[in-house]
Amino acid sequence: MQSDFQEVFLVIFTSLFLLVLLVGFIVIMLILNQKGRQAQAQELRLMKERYEQELLRSQLEIQENVFGHLSQEIHDNIGQSLTFVALSLLTVPVENNSEAHEYIEESRKALQKAITELRDLSRSLHTDRVTEIGLANSIDFELERLKRTNLYETSFNFADIRNLLDHQTEIILFRIVQEMLNNIVKHAKASKVEVRLSHKTDIIVLEIKDNGVGFDSEALFARQEKTKGLGLMNIQKRASLIGGTFHINSAKNSGTAIRITIPINKESLHEHNQESEI
Repeated sequence: MQSDFQEVFLVIFTSLFLLVLLVGFIVIMLILNQKGRQAQAQELRLMKERYEQELLRSQLEIQENVFGHLSQEIHDNIGQSLTFVALSLLTVPVENNSEAHEYIEESRKALQKAITELRDLSRSLHTDRVTEIGLANSIDFELERLKRTNLYETSFNFADIRNLLDHQTEIILFRIVQEMLNNIVKHAKASKVEVRLSHKTDIIVLEIKDNGVGFDSEALFARQEKTKGLGLMNIQKRASLIGGTFHINSAKNSGTAIRITIPINKESLHEHNQESEI
C-alpha cells in the first residue's frame, strides 16, 4: 500500500516538475521572442534613421551644387548684363538739366542697387565663400543684407570659432541661419533680429531671436509632421545630421528664439592647436 502511494506521489511530482519546466520554457521563449522583436524594431528604426540621414545628405549636396550654378549664372550673365545696361545709360546724349536726364539717373541708381543685391545674393549662394571667409563673417554678411532693407535692426555677437568646426558643418549651420532669416522675413513681422554665436569647452551654440508675432511651436511641429512639410522639421533634421540639438521657444505675440547646440570637432581643434604650437 505504501509502495503504491510512493509511486503515485512520484508520478505526480514528476508530472508537476515537467509541467513547471514546460511553463518555464514557454515563458523563456516568449521573453526571447519579445526581445527579438524589440531588437528587430530597433534595428529597423536605426536603418530608417540612417536612410533619412543619407537622403538628407544627398539632398544637401544637390542643393549646394544648384546654389553654386545659380551663383555663377548670376555673376557671369545676369550681373554683367545689368552692368552693361547701367553703363549704356551713362552714354545717353541728354542735357544734364532735362527731365529725361533725371529719369535716366533714377534708372541708373535703381540698376546699380539691383546689381549690388544680385552680387550679394551670388556671394551668399556660393558654398566656397562660406569656407573662405568663415561662418561668423558669412552670418554677419547676411545680417548686413537684412539691415540694408531699413526694415530691421540687427545685432550679432560672436566668439572666435575658427577651426572648431569642419567645413561641412559650417555650411549646414550657415544654411540654417539663412532659412531662419528667410522665415523671419516671410512670417515673423519682426523689427529686431539678434544672432549670437558662442562656444564653451566642447560645444558651440547658435542662437537666433526676433521680436515678431511668434507662434505655437508644438502645434506647428505636429502639423508639419502630419503633412511631411519642411520648415522647422527640416532645420531640426539638419541640426541632427551634424550631431546637434535643436530647441525652439516661441509663443503668440512673444517672438521666437531658436537655439542650436553643436559639438566641437575634436580633430579640427587638435589640428588648430598643432598649428598654434608651430
